[in-house]
Amino acid sequence: MERRLSTVALLCVGVSTSAVAAETNLKGWAVRCDAPVCRASKPSASGLQALMVGRFETGDGLAIGLATPGAVADRDRPMTLRIDGRRVADLAPKSGHLPLERVEAFWITDTGVVRTVVEALPTAKSVRFEYIDVTGAPHDADVDVAGFADMLAWSDRELGRTTAKPIGVAPRGLEAAPNPGRAALVVRMGVPPRLLSKHVSASDCEAPNSPLLRAFKPVIGVLSSTAILYSIPCTASQGNVSYRLWVVESGEIGGITAQYFALFDPTYGWKGSDLLHNVAYDEAAGRLTATHRAGGGCGGRGVWRWKNWAFAMEEYRMAGDCVEGSDPGGWPKVWPKD
Repeated sequence: MERRLSTVALLCVGVSTSAVAAETNLKGWAVRCDAPVCRASKPSASGLQALMVGRFETGDGLAIGLATPGAVADRDRPMTLRIDGRRVADLAPKSGHLPLERVEAFWITDTGVVRTVVEALPTAKSVRFEYIDVTGAPHDADVDVAGFADMLAWSDRELGRTTAKPIGVAPRGLEAAPNPGRAALVVRMGVPPRLLSKHVSASDCEAPNSPLLRAFKPVIGVLSSTAILYSIPCTASQGNVSYRLWVVESGEIGGITAQYFALFDPTYGWKGSDLLHNVAYDEAAGRLTATHRAGGGCGGRGVWRWKNWAFAMEEYRMAGDCVEGSDPGGWPKVWPKD
């Protein structure tokens, strides 16, 4: 855990290549000064976030932010801020907090709030940010702020200043963060640990990090504002990769639901399966495609579309004549019949 926390802290202050930059780790704070700027960060208890402090002013001004590399905050939702358990503010998107420089780095832009925070930090014990990440999951980022005064004094020495009383300010000179869109950030976060644990315990699939499956990535897609599709590799054989599919919902009726699909077998007819082969998801169309090649051009191909709470089949095709190199999109239809 210590190694993970240190990695998060260093990620948040950035990696310096300047020969004159000074860096230290002081009572859990990772600090870097490259005059006239100093940056510091301290990881949260979970290691998924880090409190950020930036000295971007020529005076005593300190900017405050939260880095969320392990659970990227939704930039369009508010954050609740507490100091020593006391609710200080609800930070509204844009006017209260804003991602700057990086998609996971959020800074407090409400000057009144940041002043309150900085005035409290020298004697405070903890800071908590409560927020919702891009997948809709709630998080409490708890940071023990012990050592804040020591960190500030060290940066004073590096900058040749004496800070009589730190003042909270909005960050200056930082570029707006890129906005790749929610879907890209959801994919970037990968499979949630709670889902991965359920997948491993509820199925006979190979471990996703096994030598056999390590090369195959999950297929992740946003289905709606509250539902996300996670297709996790299960087995790999003869050029086919099977996936077990899950939908994670964060709305009023949240939860994790395994998905089941109708597949056609020429011998036994229709059957249900919790596995699909070689899946692809087109988010713009809300369309899921799975293609299984049995060898020599034989196989089956299904297409489903997400409709509110479940996948509805649009078509199922099957090739039994084994024409090598045939296009699955042109295989004979099993359903619906033309």
